[in-house]
Amino acid sequence: MAKRIEFTKVYDHQIKDVWEALTNSEALSEWLMPCDLKPIIGHKFQFKTKPYPGFNGIVDCEVLEVEHQSKLSFSWSGGTLKNTTVSFELKELGNKTQLQFVHSGFEGFFNKIIVSRILTNGWLNKVLTVNLIKYLRK
Repeated sequence: MAKRIEFTKVYDHQIKDVWEALTNSEALSEWLMPCDLKPIIGHKFQFKTKPYPGFNGIVDCEVLEVEHQSKLSFSWSGGTLKNTTVSFELKELGNKTQLQFVHSGFEGFFNKIIVSRILTNGWLNKVLTVNLIKYLRK
């Protein structure tokens, strides 16, 4: 049963560009979901998307860690998920950037089995591998 989603990807873009895509609310709203993120520890913000049964379309978040061009971490609570954590860690590889992604804290049978599978599919097969790349190529 999944308690965390982990993924590492190397992007053919400089670290400053990947960092901007992760921490600028307009950028993040374009490739992930509309949001009002400010990369300031303690800042509370929301992602908003289309609702469906059991989920009102709102993900409540709070910035937990910010290390400039290195790490962004925030809480993620929406639907049946309560107090999970999303973390992005960046490492410069010349003109490329390695991103280590972790979404952790899945509790309860339903969240560990069903919700984590849905989110794994979204994060790994669309958000980080298609949407973010498409945004960075602009």
